[in-house]
Amino acid sequence: MLPNAGGQACCSTRECAGVAPGASATARVGMGFSIDRLRSLAGVAFVLGVAWAISENRSQFPWRIVLVALGLEIVLAVSMLVVPPLRAILAWVSAGIDGLQAATLEGGRFVFGYLAGGVTPYEVNAPQNSTVLAFGALPLIVVVSALSALLWRWGILERACKALGFVLRKTMGISGPLGLATGANIFLGMVEAPLIVRPYLITMSRADLFVIMTTGMATIAGTVMALYASSLSGTSPDAAGHILVASFMAAPGSIAIARIMMPARVEHAATAAEKAPLLYRSSMDAFSRGVQDGVNMLIAVIAMLLAAMAFVALVNMILAAVLPDIGGSELTIGSIFGWMFAPFMWMLGIPWNDALPAGELMGAKTALNELIAYLNLSQLGADAIEPRTRLMMIYALCGFANFASVAIMIGGLSSICPERRDDFADLGLKSLLAGMLTNMLSAALVGMAPLMLLQL
Repeated sequence: MLPNAGGQACCSTRECAGVAPGASATARVGMGFSIDRLRSLAGVAFVLGVAWAISENRSQFPWRIVLVALGLEIVLAVSMLVVPPLRAILAWVSAGIDGLQAATLEGGRFVFGYLAGGVTPYEVNAPQNSTVLAFGALPLIVVVSALSALLWRWGILERACKALGFVLRKTMGISGPLGLATGANIFLGMVEAPLIVRPYLITMSRADLFVIMTTGMATIAGTVMALYASSLSGTSPDAAGHILVASFMAAPGSIAIARIMMPARVEHAATAAEKAPLLYRSSMDAFSRGVQDGVNMLIAVIAMLLAAMAFVALVNMILAAVLPDIGGSELTIGSIFGWMFAPFMWMLGIPWNDALPAGELMGAKTALNELIAYLNLSQLGADAIEPRTRLMMIYALCGFANFASVAIMIGGLSSICPERRDDFADLGLKSLLAGMLTNMLSAALVGMAPLMLLQL
């Protein structure tokens, strides 16, 4: 079992939250439910207020863009989670991810044998621990990367990006290249998506560059979307649908937050972007390059997980040796993050009983990465947090906004457009905060809805 960011398992019973162990799920959801939903409404205003407070020009608030963005996010969430045909599509997405995971395991067992869950040369006493993370679940990145490259080569992903970019241009009045880059961020990585509009980067305004970087921080790539959904399938069977909805919601939300924090001096006309550049010469080229890109990402993820967990363990050992116990428990990174982020989680509409574990998850996502946070969320038992809180955290964690991603984004964008290196470096940490606020905005909007509407 992978330890959480605090080096210890989060509270797995409702006793720590002051709720009777025998209380039913319905009763737990019902306690203070209306007040929590009302506080989520206040949480929307809180997130927008924070963005306005740190704006470069507080006198220029983009009311139209913000209202349109909120409307689009609500329409996206409600339509995709309530309209039967769209719900069926999300169900197919979930089934497709299950199929990809099963196919990946078959390939992993062929290559890695029992390390990926294949037949073992010894008697297994604990089958739940028979699959190694690096050889069982993580190779899904390689398969999805190759599939994404093929879908782009065949024009499917490109059309989807253009369609979403068209909607954003028409509704929010942004430029064609900016709309295309925002749409691409939903399916591609935070460095790969700007490649689609590479010729425009050198002449883009600083505000438009900030939108692109914020969208990269607020969304996740399709190559890891399946991995996160797979990691949550045990406790949240419908996680794939919610992660997909969260990625779509982050597109208009990131534009609104970025425009609040850095208003555009001159609004661009809603012109169309030129045809996206040819990324692959053939289907075989797309497949091979997709596999190679996936391998590079797989190695990076494994290295990041190893270093991050070692760093957490090292800091926890130092804290235990230097500082005294608090409340009979050792001080850990997880507990510190929980105390820091708990008030913000409560402001989003999460019950105070769940605010501490939710704060630990948000802290792990920001300081380490969203994969560790999702793994920690998957380890929380059914009674550890309320179902509504679990759903809100799926949305709050769905983004690349962490310190390591800032370095990756600055390095990647600087290699694409070295002429704007200073702008990328200057906007890095600001885009991290904007991406975090975008994810918190999505969580607050989801928290406003009755729980029955959020069950796929």
